[in-house]
Parts: sequence; C-alpha cells; structure tokens
Amino acid sequence: MKGRPIIFLLALLSVTAACFAVDLRHRSVSNSGQFVIYCDDRDVRGRVVSFVEEVKSELLRMLRENDDWKFPIVISIEPAPDPQTQSAPVTITLVNTVAGPKVDVAVHIGDDPSRIFLQRHIVHVLLLEMAYRERPPIKGGEHFAHPPWWLTEGLLQGIRAHAGMRDPDVFKSIVDTEKLPSLEKLLGQPPLRLDTAAGAVDRASAFALTEALLQLPAGPANLGRFIRAWPDAGGDPLTLLAKHFPVLGESSQSLAKWWTLQLATLGKSETLRGLSPEEADAELTALLTFEITAGKPPRSERFKLGDFEKYNRLPGARPALRLAQVKIVTLSSRAHILFRPILAEYEEVCGLLAGGKTKGIAERLARIERFRGSVLQRAGMITDYLNWYEATQTPGSTGEFDRYLRAAEALEMKQPIVPVDPKIADYLDSLEQEFAPLRPNMIPGTEATGNAGR
Repeated sequence: MKGRPIIFLLALLSVTAACFAVDLRHRSVSNSGQFVIYCDDRDVRGRVVSFVEEVKSELLRMLRENDDWKFPIVISIEPAPDPQTQSAPVTITLVNTVAGPKVDVAVHIGDDPSRIFLQRHIVHVLLLEMAYRERPPIKGGEHFAHPPWWLTEGLLQGIRAHAGMRDPDVFKSIVDTEKLPSLEKLLGQPPLRLDTAAGAVDRASAFALTEALLQLPAGPANLGRFIRAWPDAGGDPLTLLAKHFPVLGESSQSLAKWWTLQLATLGKSETLRGLSPEEADAELTALLTFEITAGKPPRSERFKLGDFEKYNRLPGARPALRLAQVKIVTLSSRAHILFRPILAEYEEVCGLLAGGKTKGIAERLARIERFRGSVLQRAGMITDYLNWYEATQTPGSTGEFDRYLRAAEALEMKQPIVPVDPKIADYLDSLEQEFAPLRPNMIPGTEATGNAGR
C-alpha cells in the first residue's frame, strides 16, 4: 500500500491529456467482481482495478468482515469537461437501476490531479455499500446518508498505519499542547481540508477515535452494526455510538478519560522508552502543584493538591483540577506498570475534588503517599539487585557495552599510548586486594564483617 496513492496520481498526470470521453468497451472488472473501472487508458485502468481491491481487503481486515457485497461500484475516470469549472473532482451517487442498486463514482481529472485522493473515496463508497446493502432500494431522487467523515478518515488512516505510514508525532503534539479536541466537536463539525497541514489534527483525531472503538470489547462487530444503522441515525453519531458501544454511555467523565488516554497512547513513538518509576514520580510531583487564578484584580497562586481546603471554593479550581487530571492520565500511558496504580489514585482524587467532594480526601492522599514511597523503595531495590546480578552472576557477556567498547578501541587506535604512572598502578593493585569480588551467590548487605566476608 505504501506509496500507491502517489503512483496512482502520477499515472493520472500522464493520462490527463490522453483520456477522452469514456468508451464503454474500455473497462476492467476487479477480482471480486464488485468494482467495474471505465477508462480509456489501459495502464491506469489496470492500476486502479488492483488498487481498489487492496484497499477493500485492508478495510475488511480492520472490520473483520466477510466479502458479502451486493452493490457493484462503478468507477469512471475521464478528464474534467471544463478546466475552469470548480466542480468536485469526485462525485459519489447511490442509484437504483433495472439491474439493481449500484454506486457510481465519477472521477474528473483536471489541471491538479493531486486533488483526487482515490483511496479516501474507495473507503467512503465501501462503507456506503455496507450501510445500504440490506435495505430496500432507494427511489429516484431519494436522499441517502453518506458515512460520517470521521469514520471514513479514521479507517483510511488505519489502513495507512498498517502500511507503516503513521506519524506518532502528530498525536504527541496534540497532547503536549494541551489542546485536546473535544469528542463532541469532532463528531459534530465538518473537518478542515484533510489533505492540508491544517487538517492534520482532524486526520489524527479521526484515526484515534476509530482505533479506540476497534480496541473495545467486540469493537469490530459493534462498529459494523454502527455502519449499518447509520442511515437511521439522523446525523446523531454520539447517540448511535452509545447504543452500539455501551461503555461509552456510562458518563461524560469516563468518556473524556477514555478519549484522552487513547490520544496519549497513540502519541507514544514506537521507539519511546517507558518512564521508570523514579522518572514518572518526578513528573507526577510537578503535576500535583498547579496555578489557580482568583481575586480582583485576578492573580495566579500556586497550590498543592493536598491544600484543597484553601483552593476548593475558588472559581478557577475546577478547570485547574480537570487539567491536572488529563495530564495524569497522559502520564499513565508512559509510566512504568508499577507506578500506574498510584497515578490512577491521583487521577480519581482530582476528579472528586473537581466535583466538589472533599470527604475522606485527606486520609486517602496520606494512604497514596505511603504507597507511593513503598513502590519507589521497592523499585530501587529491584534495580540495585539487577545491577548487582548482572555485574557478578552473568555467565557470559551481555553485549550491553559492545558499542562503548568498540568506540573506546577506535579512540585508542587514533591516540598515542601514554605510559602508565607506576604510582597509580601500585595504588590500583592495593585497591584490588582490599576490595576483592564477593563470593558467588552472595547478596549485597548479607556479607560478614571484616575480610572474612570478602
């Protein structure tokens, strides 16, 4: 899949002047029989007929659907009738014919073939066919519901991600700027131009939403039911999602947490190392102190989370606590697994305080702090033991320092050998005798006093 849309557009450029009015004899049928491609250029026709089947296979894989199509999809490729006309380069129509329903896709190639992103339109028409295949044929001129843009775009980006074309930095930048797009806004508003830099946030958000839905219990099956029920939804995606994904309808708070965590998870680079408990603790400490603006004239004052009796009645307390809650959820996606229960506790406390509930919070914070200290202590002991074991008990080379040794050897070859001062050599020999290695299987801290323990 990688690079195929670019190849297709280059091919379209080569035939912009060569394709004339579509000749019905110049057609190709895809392997599954669902796609019928009309174009006077045989090379372009062959590329498209193979390309659409690849997109279809990837989409069926994501949704775990069988290839039970009923409506043929007819794609005609021809030059735009008038280069000056500002009509849409691709039009999609669901029609009923004597032979039965079909989906018509008219592709008009103008002066800028890059405006045609065929991959997106193929996903669109496949979802449209899935939504209407079990319904009575529509009558002439009857309105039909196109699939929601975010679902088409999300599945498209999922196909591209499977081909290794996902950029996690987009999601990371969304989280880092703390401007998380609202799920209600994402579902209810049309996107910006998706093929531009301004549309990157909309593309990334749509992908995050569809990936999250697919990862839920019975996600692909529920999403398939959502697609088939979409024509009756009346343009209300949130209600339809809550119906087919009951976990999303529990509360607005759980929905916001789920959405934030999904964006944060996708923001992790494949090569990003998870935070150690100590690193996660350092970031958490910074998050547990926040600024609240209050007073006339307004001024900012910093509070610790445990000082809730001082800030709880201030007007700016609730948004500050909600922001801290979002940041803690984001941190949880990168933190060590031992530290995540602590973050979950703090996240829940922030939610309770934001809702004005303070009963038992002081005692709960004290318990969390004790547990937090215990986890950090145990993590340190584990690290110390592993370092000791690797240094004294590993039977052979681990290879961890190979790159360093090679670099040191290369450096030595470039530099002249400096004679070693005999005084330094004597001092190192005495140290070696004084601090001989521990006996095998001895854990640090259990040795006897004096040289007998050496």
